[in-house]
Amino acid sequence: MIRGDSSVTTAAVVEYYAEASDLISADLGGPMHFGYWRDLPEGSTIPDASRRMTELMVEKVGVTKGQRVLDVGCGRGQPAVQLAEATGAEVVGIDISPRHVRLAGDLARAASRDDQVRFEVADVTELPYPPESFDGAWMLESFFHMPDQTAALRQIARVLRPGGKLVIANLVLRTPLTDEQNARLASLWKVGQIAALVPLSGYPGVLAESGLYTDEVLDISEHSIGPTFAAIRELHAARRRAEAAESNASVDLKEDMDAGMDLFSATPAIGFAIIVASKPTA
Repeated sequence: MIRGDSSVTTAAVVEYYAEASDLISADLGGPMHFGYWRDLPEGSTIPDASRRMTELMVEKVGVTKGQRVLDVGCGRGQPAVQLAEATGAEVVGIDISPRHVRLAGDLARAASRDDQVRFEVADVTELPYPPESFDGAWMLESFFHMPDQTAALRQIARVLRPGGKLVIANLVLRTPLTDEQNARLASLWKVGQIAALVPLSGYPGVLAESGLYTDEVLDISEHSIGPTFAAIRELHAARRRAEAAESNASVDLKEDMDAGMDLFSATPAIGFAIIVASKPTA
């Protein structure tokens, strides 16, 4: 069973990040996604774990120099730049937020990667690229925002070359939610603009409907959500003690996001996974 807020729209997601982007980036040390904490040394930071998550994505997408990758929901661009640095591949990042695209472009220029990485405002359900024009694609914590996930996957399958990989890092349902649990989580779906969560067991079917074959479904919940939330709580406590300057986000949004972390932590049915799929060669 797929759960989430069916009222989420593209415009609402853009508005959400207009308010929340700076707060999320400040909490996570720049990157805007969960970390991967497995085997990291003691004393590692959220940016260390976020970089390790991107390293895992790079490993799974498996591209090399001269190939081309589509980053769907690129955010502020850190993962795309890291991918380009690690592989030598060309990266095209798309996002529905013009502000994210602008910030990502600034980052690529600062890293001297703007000849290798570019960012564009685009909607994944209407990709402006010809068929079979990418060797790989990934969605790093953007899939759950998409109101029409099937249309998104079909568009990605269209622009992938045969044999190309799609890697999805996403919140998932590890076990079904009861109606009572889903009602309790309604505020979380709304504040986080979570359109839908697919069960772990549901990915092969969802991907097959879009013409993609599932290679791997890797549940990394214990190495991602819990440690990342624990690190954010420590960061928030340190800020309160130091009376740090207020961010641009409203006090209400901060409180809603803190409450959301508590709900996540109390609901082990919500997890985090890496899903690897490929486009058939014949």
